[in-house]
Amino acid sequence: MLSRMRNQFSYAAMFLMVICGFAGSANAACASKPVRIAPLNLFESPKVTAAPDTIQESAFADNDSEFSGGSIVGLWHIKYFVGNSKTLWDEGFEQWHSDGTELNNDNAVPPSLGNVCVGVYKQTGPRTFKLRHVTWNFDVSGALTGTFELLQTVTVSNNGKTFIGTYTSDSRDLSGNIIPSLHAEGVLSATRITVD
Repeated sequence: MLSRMRNQFSYAAMFLMVICGFAGSANAACASKPVRIAPLNLFESPKVTAAPDTIQESAFADNDSEFSGGSIVGLWHIKYFVGNSKTLWDEGFEQWHSDGTELNNDNAVPPSLGNVCVGVYKQTGPRTFKLRHVTWNFDVSGALTGTFELLQTVTVSNNGKTFIGTYTSDSRDLSGNIIPSLHAEGVLSATRITVD
């Protein structure tokens, strides 16, 4: 039984390496790749209930929630969109901590290529927060290729169940030079994940 499990794990690892190999050797942490690798999700992700343009109109008007008051602290299902479109650029589970730090588990690349980013944030206005989140970039062979940085500004809805905002991201090579082909920016939306 253990031998069969090891073989299944080996086949899965080889499959991931082949998939990553076809995606090229560009930087790979968080969402720094211009081409998305299809995630291998074992569990279904929570659904975002509204597109970015409709969140502003609906959720921001509701104050009847245990999360009202505009706290960003908690676990969120976040989606990043290309420009102002509804084309998905990236997706993750994002944890905002009360001490001003943040953690994002991203699905754009496999864990072996660096799909976890860390960040710091501060409140800049009523229910509005500014975040800087960073990680290392690796190629498919596991070699360090540089860094990734994402800046986002978000506003939490009145009911505390969603937030929307904007982001920009850049990757840098090992000399600190920005890689223009990996620049991205757009809008984002998130839905709070709760126990119940």
